[in-house]
Amino acid sequence: MLAARSPVFEAELYGSMKEAKSSSIKIKDMKAEVFKALLHFIYTDKFDDGKLKHDLSDELVQDLFAAADRYTLEKLKMQCQKRLHADLSIDTVLTTLTLAEQHNSAWLKEKCLQFVSNSKNFTQLALTEEYVQMMQSFPSLLVELRQKVKDSSN
Repeated sequence: MLAARSPVFEAELYGSMKEAKSSSIKIKDMKAEVFKALLHFIYTDKFDDGKLKHDLSDELVQDLFAAADRYTLEKLKMQCQKRLHADLSIDTVLTTLTLAEQHNSAWLKEKCLQFVSNSKNFTQLALTEEYVQMMQSFPSLLVELRQKVKDSSN
């Protein structure tokens, strides 16, 4: 099932990668609850059903979004994007924007930039250390955000 749903798992299980020759695959850099949610989706094709709904914190959905990108699970990635967009807030937008940039999600990045470019939101965010760190790490986002702010003020 894993190989059928993810080309990455397929390569790890049946390809020429060293993991294919091993009796087990080590999943590094992923929390157990994220991998559990990933497996739940792979086997049920459900992202946000009643069984997991209460466990899907913003942080877990952000991590699941990164995992979906890592394992090329486009349907799960899309569902995570929609959930992250629906839950955008002052507390989550910068982390979500960073994730969108790192995982090549133009749609989610645009939604985050729209949220941040709102003058009220921008005023709150621009004074935070997280904002300064993000802009230092991703200077191209600063250019895009300035353009958004300029466009929204016109």
